[in-house]
Order: sequence, then C-alpha cells, then structure tokens
Amino acid sequence: MMTTRAWRRGGVTQPLCTLAPLGGRFRHHECREGVSTVIEASAPVRICDIGGWTDTWFGGPGRVVNIAVTPGIEVVIRKKHGPDPVIIDVETFGERYSLVPGIPRVARHPLLEAALDAFPPPNDASVEVSVRSAVPPGCATGTSAAVAVALLGALVVMRSDLLSRRAIAYAAHGLEVDILGAQSGIQDQLSAAFGGINYLEIEPYPEATVHRLPPWDDLTSRLTVIFLGRAHNSSGVHRQVIEGVRLRGSDVFSRLRDAAIEARRAVLARDLVGFGQTMIANTEAQRALHPDLVGVDARRVIEMAKGRHAIGWKVNGAGGDGGSVTILSATPAAKRALDQGVTALDPRYRVLPLAVSTVGLTVRGYLEDR
Repeated sequence: MMTTRAWRRGGVTQPLCTLAPLGGRFRHHECREGVSTVIEASAPVRICDIGGWTDTWFGGPGRVVNIAVTPGIEVVIRKKHGPDPVIIDVETFGERYSLVPGIPRVARHPLLEAALDAFPPPNDASVEVSVRSAVPPGCATGTSAAVAVALLGALVVMRSDLLSRRAIAYAAHGLEVDILGAQSGIQDQLSAAFGGINYLEIEPYPEATVHRLPPWDDLTSRLTVIFLGRAHNSSGVHRQVIEGVRLRGSDVFSRLRDAAIEARRAVLARDLVGFGQTMIANTEAQRALHPDLVGVDARRVIEMAKGRHAIGWKVNGAGGDGGSVTILSATPAAKRALDQGVTALDPRYRVLPLAVSTVGLTVRGYLEDR
C-alpha cells in the first residue's frame, strides 16, 4: 500500500511537491507552436561506476566516477479522454493498467506508482503515462533511478512545478529509499539528472557535490558494454554484504574510494591505461566485498577480454549474477575484435549500442490547458 507523499533528506521529512530549487534547471524545451498535448522526457542510464558502494548509507564517505550513456529511459505523458485519471503503459513489460493516484493499492510497478502518488496530475487532468527502456531490465545500469528521474521530470513540467535537476535526483532517490524502503545509493539518480562523466563526493550521505569532468572521446569510443543475458539478481548477496559490514566493518570501501579518486585523475590527465587500472581495481574490490559480486558470466567475459588486449573491465553496478560488464579496449581495432567475439562466446550475451550522454534529463513539450 502506498499513500505517503513525502521524502526524507537530512533526517527531515519534506513534501515531494514543494522542493526548492537546488541548482541548475534541467533542460526543458516547451516548443509552444500550436497546441501541445504531449510531454516527452528522457534520461540516460549509468555505466562504469568506479567507487560504487561508497555512495550508500553504510559505505561512505562516498567518492564515485561514473559515465551516463544513451539511449536510456523515455517517458511520454499524453492527455486522454475517459474516466480513469491515469493510464500507465509499461512498454518494456507489455503491461497497461489504470491508476488513481493517492488511493491505497497493491502496487504492480511500485516505483512508477510512488512517483504518481507524489506528483499526481493537476485536478481534472486525465493522462496516459508511457515508460520505455532502451536497455534490458536488470542490466545493472541504474535503470530504476533513470526511470524515476525521467518520470519525475515529466510530471514536474505537467504540474508547472519549479524543481532543479538536483532536486529531481533527490526526489527520485527519496522514492526508492524513503517511500519504498529499498537500498539505494545516490550516484545513479545524479548521473541520470546531470549526464556526462561525473566525479561525485558524497558526504554526509546522501548529500553530494557533483563535479562535471570534461568529455573524453578516446575513452568513451573504446568502451564496450556487454549485457550478460539475464537480469541482475543479487539482492541476497547485497543483504549479506550489508549485514557483514554492519557487524564487522570493512576496509574495502577505502579501496573503492581510492579507485574513484584515481579515475578522476586519469580522466583529467587523459590516461587511458590509468583509467583501465582503476576499473580493474574496483572490480577486485567488489570481489573482496563478496566473491559472488563478480558472477560466473562476468568472469567469462573478463577472461575473453583479457585475450583481446583489453586494458580495463568493470562489473557495472553493485555486482552479482547477471547484469552487465564494461570493457575498455586498448585500440579501436581491439574494440571491434572484442565486439565481434561477444556472441561467439555465448549467444545470450550482446553488446549494447550505447553512447555517452552529455545532457542528462531532458524534457520537451507541455500539456495545453484548453
């Protein structure tokens, strides 16, 4: 059941719909030529999160370098006719159903419904909300965070609320952590909101300073993201990690922080080999947290990449079975050879055609009142 319409930040409960701007506005194109009945929002997903796990409540202080990529998540809100206030169309899962925001229910898609409860359509508005993902569900690229950021961005424009991209990122984080009770760091929401290559300092959790790093074509053109054929499924392992940290602590988080700090240095110095070493160091630190965080499929892909002159590899996200791996090749030719060898290794594996997104959350259109 979901009726709460508030989120917690710094120990204080705040209404989601009255956040003050906390930074630069997200990109919004009104395109007011004629009458608009459509709002379109997009947000990138995240790969190569060096320092991940330190952006959590138990792993801080947080230091993370990550890369936002597209295509990611698209949300479309259309005006419609009919008695139902909201129709949700989740294209990725082939599900379509009606919803009355604010009414207690057993949620079918808890994150989407929590967002609509928190930012319901204006009075008497009847809308259809479509959500589409260009990446497979559960591929460990921060998809749920990107969904929340894109959906909240569209809802904010629909309601004519004034929120910054930073405020939207924190509202999206609040949906997952405070309303739904999930474990979540803050890096994925910030990546979806800001785009590009970022260095994040999270201290105290979840407060973050976002440092935009310069574009680096030589890096991003040599990255390959490989989906491992099945959805990321590691909640049990993650609970074991969290419980172990709670009982015994861990020095692995300092290794993860050091990897992120060194990754930032490598980006600024344009040091490809150095960046690849931080990817490897991060993956080994993940393995030290729990050996199952680097799953069997990930290990197979990494071994193949080593044989094709890769200079870096990173299990995306927190790790575990399934999901995806990012590989850094030494040369464009080595990347082409790697890409061609993926499906030969296992027909379940596939290269995801992703490119760096520099803009983060983008919203186009508006809903005309008349």
